[in-house]
Amino acid sequence: MATQDANTGGEMGVVIVSNRGPVTFSRNELGEREHSRGAGGLVTALSAVSRRGNDTVWIASAQSEEDERVAKESLDEPYEVEGLKIVLVEHDGEAYDLMYNRLANPLLWFVQHGLYDLPYTPELGDDTKRAWEEGYVPVNENFAEAVARTLQAQEGVEGEPVILVHDYQLYMAPLALRKRLGDGAFISLFVHIPWPEPEGWRVLPSYVREGVLKSLLEADVVAFHTEGYARNFVRTACEVLGVEADEEEGMVRSEEGREVWVRAYPISIDPGEFEELARSDEVLQEEETIQSLPGKLLLRVDRMDLSKNTIRGFHAYERMLERYPETREQVTFLARLQPSRGDIPEYAKYAEAIQKAVEEVNEKHSTDSWQPIVLSMEDNFPLSVAAYKNYDVLLVNAVRDGMNLIAKEAVVANEKNGVLILSENAGAHEELGEHALTINPFDIDEQAEALHKALNMPDEERARRAEALQETIRANTIEEWAEAQLEDIAAYRERRD
Repeated sequence: MATQDANTGGEMGVVIVSNRGPVTFSRNELGEREHSRGAGGLVTALSAVSRRGNDTVWIASAQSEEDERVAKESLDEPYEVEGLKIVLVEHDGEAYDLMYNRLANPLLWFVQHGLYDLPYTPELGDDTKRAWEEGYVPVNENFAEAVARTLQAQEGVEGEPVILVHDYQLYMAPLALRKRLGDGAFISLFVHIPWPEPEGWRVLPSYVREGVLKSLLEADVVAFHTEGYARNFVRTACEVLGVEADEEEGMVRSEEGREVWVRAYPISIDPGEFEELARSDEVLQEEETIQSLPGKLLLRVDRMDLSKNTIRGFHAYERMLERYPETREQVTFLARLQPSRGDIPEYAKYAEAIQKAVEEVNEKHSTDSWQPIVLSMEDNFPLSVAAYKNYDVLLVNAVRDGMNLIAKEAVVANEKNGVLILSENAGAHEELGEHALTINPFDIDEQAEALHKALNMPDEERARRAEALQETIRANTIEEWAEAQLEDIAAYRERRD
């Protein structure tokens, strides 16, 4: 993803920085190095961006022992795999644990998704400060060192570098990068999770809330998936730091006078990739399993994350079965769930609660020939795509979600005019809500009624909604997502210069 420098006409070096990389390395039984594709929509999207140019380098954390070996090998020059140039960063183990398991996920993630029960949690104190000072900040500094080292080693790339930083683990990176690279480097930070209203941000201790905002205002562009999150960020910066802003123009002026653009770029997918996957032998083979499930197919595909609202979805399904007894044995709820962040107590407890909820529904409503909920936790992406192709109803009832690419992937792959039930708090709702059945993620009865309506929707309406969803997604693919950012990079630099 090299791009043209507005002044020189030459190519600018582009560096993508994210905590999670595109691949994870391991050794097989013969001692040979292998790699597997990283999970998650962010990896898919950034992989597409990275392949746009020969000079793009992707810097990410080493996650496995073999990753650490690759990290040492990529100190001098990027490691190449699957057409990608990768630099892996080895962190101090304790610092990384403090960053990831003590601050980024249990604190920032919870604040930004509104997951805390505020009368009781969180309880912040010296442990929080230690996680910030000895974990979060040092890991971000380590990333900045890797970026500076990588840029110094690059040869033949004209113009100032473009650094594209991604997500909530790296909020302090813009400040660390600016110290090392100066004002000439273009720095953006893309926040892939919701940004709360100012009151929500004030849950954080002052050194975190102010430190993060001051760092983000060292970037040239701060980006989000929706206009709503972008507005929340502008208001938060104004209220917490007292800086000036033009909310209508999407611009904040930092305390030092830097003009920071605040933009919304709704992330998307590569429809062609999912069409190709849907035709693959692996997916066709898994379809036999999906099509053997009795009745209509109600589907959800998610991580076992508190923000995904899985348990309320099961409760809503049970409420529908109780209200409409004729739906029993006429629909199967397939829940494809991926374990997530099991080292964090709240997540481990939620995973147990999910399994208990499934057991309770099945114990109460199962018959000899029918199981109401089929819980599938195996790591099998072809099975998920097979389910995408065949669902009658897709449930996305997140408490809050930055975007939710499942809502886009599944719609593109679906071949049955499936109905999308979509939380009004999912980022995807800003684009897709008009053609979905909108739900309040906290209202069990409303979700139950939406499930019943979707399962009994007339064919003509199903087809109309499905076609409109497909057209909306195809009008904003991952290519448009990347191109919109490149255009703003060029426009910003031209305005600054």
